[in-house]
Amino acid sequence: MITAMSIWLVLEKVSIIFALVLLGFVFSKLTKQKDSSAVSKLVLNISVPASILATITTANYNAIKDDLFILIIVSASISIVTLLLSFPFTRMLRMKSPAEKAVYRSALFFNNYGFMGWPICQLLFGSQGFLYAALYAIPLHLLVYSITPALMSTAGGNKKIFDKSMLINLPFYATTVGLVVLISGLSLPTSVTDFLEMVGVTQTPLSMMVIGMILASANLKEILVGIRPYIYSIVRLLVLPVAAFFVLRWIGLTGLLLSVPVVITAMPSGAMVVVLAQKHEADPLLASRLIIISTLLSIVTIPLISLLII
Repeated sequence: MITAMSIWLVLEKVSIIFALVLLGFVFSKLTKQKDSSAVSKLVLNISVPASILATITTANYNAIKDDLFILIIVSASISIVTLLLSFPFTRMLRMKSPAEKAVYRSALFFNNYGFMGWPICQLLFGSQGFLYAALYAIPLHLLVYSITPALMSTAGGNKKIFDKSMLINLPFYATTVGLVVLISGLSLPTSVTDFLEMVGVTQTPLSMMVIGMILASANLKEILVGIRPYIYSIVRLLVLPVAAFFVLRWIGLTGLLLSVPVVITAMPSGAMVVVLAQKHEADPLLASRLIIISTLLSIVTIPLISLLII
């Protein structure tokens, strides 16, 4: 049941998230620092892997082994359903350009599960929420980094459908190593876990500030025009997570098995869509518009979705 206290809790947690986004936005505007790529690489290659290792390797495997299988099945199922829905979605919006279709399908399929989803799960549900979010992402790493390039390849001159380099990412390796340590019953030295936790706590503030820096570098007058990006955002931010909530609750899932998948599904488009659009000669400007508009609107939609699962 939603109470005044639960509403306040959600607003308090989400306000922290977007205060960090605002901090990055103000910093970028005041310092004229528009390139956030170095900080993004720092977060993705150092902060996130450290946080994953620190969380997974200190977890109790016997307490989560049943949930791990369920999370993987739910994650893969939601991803595949979203992919299938992306095709009638572009037909519904009467898109004719192959590049436009490729970008919209990729943006609907590839959401910001790592850069925003993990920190938000950690803030809303604590370290256990982050652990479940990291485990939930195991099939996502494989699916989105293999299928999204295939979607983009239909738009431009680069027809290479599968690029194995997209599978080489440290968060995936950290998750794999963490699972091996977890399942084997091994334990890392205390000094190592302390170091990983110290580095890992930088993930949330840095990732949110990077999003603020990206927003600060955008020309909002040009970005915010047109109706299709808003229709996309409604589907990405509200329709998909609400549908996931009711389906998962109908099959009997509760607690973090319900809330983590719903929160991850409610994330805006992932920034990697722009990189892939550039690489496959699609429409990187359109990809940027979808990311920025959906990220801005998520300031409102994430608290609304959070209220479903409190």
